[in-house]
Amino acid sequence: MAPEENKRLPGKPVRPAQVRPVKTEETAKSEKAKPKISRFTKALIIWLILLTVVIAGGLVWFNGFLGKYEEIYQSSLPYHQADKAIEMFAKQDLDGIWGLVKNKPSHTEFETEATIKKYIKDLISNKEFTYQQTEDYAENAPEYYIISEKVILAKLKLAENEEQKLPYGFKNWKIGDLEFYSAANNKFKITLPEGYKLTVNGVDVPVAYRTQQGIEPEENKYLKPYAELPKMCVYEAEGLFAEPEIKVTNTDGKEVKAEKDKTTGEYKVNIRSECSEKDRKAIDKFGISFTKDFANYISQDAGNYALDKYFPKNSKALRDIKRNSSREWYTRHGKVDLKNEEVKDFICYTKDIVYVEVYVEQHMEMFWGSKEREVVKTTAHLYLARIDGNWKVAGIRY
Repeated sequence: MAPEENKRLPGKPVRPAQVRPVKTEETAKSEKAKPKISRFTKALIIWLILLTVVIAGGLVWFNGFLGKYEEIYQSSLPYHQADKAIEMFAKQDLDGIWGLVKNKPSHTEFETEATIKKYIKDLISNKEFTYQQTEDYAENAPEYYIISEKVILAKLKLAENEEQKLPYGFKNWKIGDLEFYSAANNKFKITLPEGYKLTVNGVDVPVAYRTQQGIEPEENKYLKPYAELPKMCVYEAEGLFAEPEIKVTNTDGKEVKAEKDKTTGEYKVNIRSECSEKDRKAIDKFGISFTKDFANYISQDAGNYALDKYFPKNSKALRDIKRNSSREWYTRHGKVDLKNEEVKDFICYTKDIVYVEVYVEQHMEMFWGSKEREVVKTTAHLYLARIDGNWKVAGIRY
């Protein structure tokens, strides 16, 4: 039977008895055998901890240094300036671009800086741009071409920014100059009468630009010796950025048109003036009357002296008509009616010299052949001059 103290009381658990360890001789020896930490060891541990902290801090600092070093190095690369220039071109920042051009393109006296700026604006409008290093690119002298549609528009030269130096010996680049490849390819060459006033882009053209003078107008061979048109001269200039605006005024102060040849690009100003309405009516009447009489003279329906009144005295043109007209060989015919007379062309060179082209028809009754009337068409090309207040035929162009 178990001891009395091990009996359980009904309904209550019994905790096991707590036994305290008994310190024996062996336990005492074991405690004496445990080593003690020396001061040196403690100091070494502290030093290692401090060294670890210093190394970790150094690594953190060095990592920050590398980041800053890389940032400054990247900012020192010259292509960033080319990026800035490209951005200006893309935004069509004309003032900014023009500010980069240190050596402004020269221009003639007929244009201004505004003309060149407009030329540049037209050149870069609605374009895409890129850049590439030039053949002369060097680390100490970076250069880039500005390119659009495979065409080089400008050369970008960089210079070191001495005022804002970078750490670690890196160079701080800035835009030194933008050399725009401006092609001033426009020019003008104009032939005009001597005495006429020529302006280009609103500027009077000096005599220094006159390359030819004393050119005889073709019309003078029909007018001399009774009248003479002014001789012609030529003005020329090159190196224009834009198509020139040409204005010419005649000796009467009236503006006359400069015609441009589509093949050569050269301009010509014809000798022109304005005739009064009174003169125009008199000239038309004179021209039609002459052409009718001329047609009848050739067909022997007018007398031998029917044309004399239209010509000045001793007219070579009249002598040629009388000598060269085979009137006697003209086909015999009956009644002649003149119809459909018309002034087809009229040029007023000066108030006293004109050209008139007149058309008339002779409707003839023939003695043989068809019973229908034959229609003979005559066109006269007349150069008229006012002599002693009266219009006369100075010459005829056949």
